[in-house]
Amino acid sequence: MTGIRKVLFTSFMVLLFILSSMCLGDRDRDVDNDGEEPEIKKGMLASDETWKGSIVVKEWVSVPKGVVLTIEPGTKISFEPYRGYKEPWMISGLSINGGTIKAIGKPDEMIWFTSGADDPINGDWEGIQVSGSNDSLFKYVIVEFSVLGIMQVDSSVEVSHSIIRWVNSEGLYAERSNPIFRSNILYGNGYHDIALEQYNQDVMIEGNHFLGGHVSLHFEKTEAIVRNNYFTGYNLPITGGMDSIVTVRNNRFRDYFEPDPIGFDGTVTSTIEGNDMGDGSVPVPEMDIADIRDQEIDYVPGDPEDQYNYVYASEDETRRVVKKIGKGLYFGWSLAFVDGYLWRFSLGSGTIGTQLDLIRVDPETGNSIRFGNDVIMNPRGLTHDGDYFFVNDFSLLKIFKFGINGTSIEILDSFDIPEKELGGTSGLTFDSHHLRLLNRGGTVLYKLTKEGVKVGETTFQDGADVGTPVWTGEYFWTAYGGPRGLGKWDAGGNLVGSIFPAAEGTWAIAWDGESIWTIQRTCEMWDDDKIFKIEILDDTLGGQTSSG
Repeated sequence: MTGIRKVLFTSFMVLLFILSSMCLGDRDRDVDNDGEEPEIKKGMLASDETWKGSIVVKEWVSVPKGVVLTIEPGTKISFEPYRGYKEPWMISGLSINGGTIKAIGKPDEMIWFTSGADDPINGDWEGIQVSGSNDSLFKYVIVEFSVLGIMQVDSSVEVSHSIIRWVNSEGLYAERSNPIFRSNILYGNGYHDIALEQYNQDVMIEGNHFLGGHVSLHFEKTEAIVRNNYFTGYNLPITGGMDSIVTVRNNRFRDYFEPDPIGFDGTVTSTIEGNDMGDGSVPVPEMDIADIRDQEIDYVPGDPEDQYNYVYASEDETRRVVKKIGKGLYFGWSLAFVDGYLWRFSLGSGTIGTQLDLIRVDPETGNSIRFGNDVIMNPRGLTHDGDYFFVNDFSLLKIFKFGINGTSIEILDSFDIPEKELGGTSGLTFDSHHLRLLNRGGTVLYKLTKEGVKVGETTFQDGADVGTPVWTGEYFWTAYGGPRGLGKWDAGGNLVGSIFPAAEGTWAIAWDGESIWTIQRTCEMWDDDKIFKIEILDDTLGGQTSSG
């Protein structure tokens, strides 16, 4: 999942849970199918804890700064499954927010992070997020059936001698981190087994078995060494772009379907040497773990047989989906409604310029026209001031002002985003007077002049973590952050309404004067209509429920 996010991964769910449950350190008991009494966990840990035996996680567990969570060998952690979309606080997961996790099993006593369902599927629980931690460790663990496996941001975490499988998106994901991934078994993950996106350095990927799926490794703005691994069962095992620097050395490749197993674009600086493409010169790395399974699924997430609920009901009590367009354009993080058209950028690559294309989409027919772009690398937030476009570049940490010149865009100005040392941001809109840029944490809207001077900011009510915003002339709508999902806020950042999302992953949002338009991720592997037109039926806050 490019850029993930990702980022959108858990902080919103953590906040919803903490605000709504107020049940920190809950230690109720339940009984599992084997007659044991697992310990129930949810909430923010107040002090160091050691988990062992059978654990059930309900809703969310968060490990804050100064707290150490130790998990003993042989522990089985089952996350309560949730397959709906109307109660986002019920999604279970584990986040290490500045704290430390030491999950160290043994070859014959692996630690399991798994779904608590009798019939598990991919996406039953959210996954594991590690943020701001340099001493956490996962060794001899199994992670399966989650939305995302193990994510690390601004961290230095080793994952080794472990099994990562049947995950909706990335099995292992890192951003602005220095991870080590060694001697793992990875397969059956929905998008990438491992994705390294945004300013990762000193990444070591060594001695792993990549045993089939869609893409094994993906790199963006990352420096990494890939050596002594075994790859089999992929169409294109390794992909990369966005100025990455990657060494691929002494790996063994088998059963791939492209002429070359390494698909780097022209921005990647690569050293590729000593790899075995079929001549038997590189041995398969030895492993000290077996691929043990209690339950399994018989498809790879993202395949047509995928059972996860990616697209929700077309109508519920809060909104109605009245149109879907965009097949063939894939998903993305930028969308604006300007002069009767939808505007967005492509994803992955462009067809006219050297970077991503700007795309004009007819909202009635879905027909599109592309404009070349040679500069903007990773657009995450697109808006228009009545005269010119402005786009927020997540990778280059800049806002670009541009217009259209024939068949290409013309860059007119650019400036650095505020606090760029904290990393890229996702979300940009224009409030009739100023550019409004969402900060790195998703809690504040910076107020900027069109020359990039910060003149103020708006903090969202109760420190809510929101997604990319759009200004309607009276309110801000955000891609997430409301109690139902999409949030409606007044000019001061106070919550005034909310509706349910239309599908998995609301990545971009626009306003046409009457209706909301969104880009939905749905499933990243699907070539489906990902631009949704949404009619608001009831965005009032009355009667909305929470786990409290």
